This record gives sequence, C-alpha cells and structure tokens, in this order.
Amino acid sequence: MNILYKIALSSLALGSINSCSESNDDFPTTSAELQVQVNDTLLIASRDTAPVEGGREVSVAPKNGEVLVDAFTIKYIPGTNFKGEDYLEITNKGSIGDGNYFTTSIEKYSITVE
Repeated sequence: MNILYKIALSSLALGSINSCSESNDDFPTTSAELQVQVNDTLLIASRDTAPVEGGREVSVAPKNGEVLVDAFTIKYIPGTNFKGEDYLEITNKGSIGDGNYFTTSIEKYSITVE
C-alpha cells in the first residue's frame, strides 16, 4: 500500500472512533474532515446499490458550495473560486417497508477548499 492510501485509511478509522451520537436518539453520528481543490468536485460517498426503502437528505447545507445527493453518490461542489472552510450534514433515513421513515444515521463533513 502506498503511504497516502494508508493515511486516508487511518483518517477514516479515527473519524469512526471519534463518532458518537450527540443526542439520546438510537442512531450513529459520524464526522469526517475532507479536502478539495478550488473549482473541483469532491465525491464524498458512493455505493453500488440503492437502498430498498429510505434515502438521504441534506440536513445542513454548506454556505459556500452545493451538494448533489442521489441514491448512489454524495458530491460537494465549492462555489466558484471559493477558498476556505465549509460544512454540511447528511441525514440518512430508512423504513421497515411501511412508508414511515426514521433517521438511521447522520454524517457531518467539515470541508477545506484549497
């Protein structure tokens, strides 16, 4: 493995270790610190299959960029020529098949645009 790959894996592991629920709800809250270049697109998360029932929504929108969310990916696009810090939250929802949705997890992302 190259060193950058090991560093990325270590960072993800630390983010998971430091994750905790900030309320009394029974769902996990995870945090990650990410970086993206000015005028570039950051692929935050991707998956091969869509959930059977449920979805994701932007619960805290970034102030200096745009988030594109679909069943397969989460992407962050910083504002044109923006440099600095941004933040967003994604709420994941699920259902037992009855159409009543509930929060399954919250993802918090601090993003540095360089």
